[in-house]
Amino acid sequence: MSKTFNVDKLLHLNIKIINVLGKIVYTEEKQQFIGEYTKQISLDDYVNGIYFLEIETDNGIINKKLILH
Repeated sequence: MSKTFNVDKLLHLNIKIINVLGKIVYTEEKQQFIGEYTKQISLDDYVNGIYFLEIETDNGIINKKLILH
């Protein structure tokens, strides 16, 4: 899985991938981040199903559904 997004002001980011049972399968924290964020995350070791990408910032939380086939 590859994700890219832009941050136009200095923020603290907490990025998580969570399975449908609520278990965090990936987490990353970025302090004082600004600019383009690009990350390739391998989910090859995880079973097919629905996961959630959660990006927590100083301004709130963004959630996206990921479907792993």
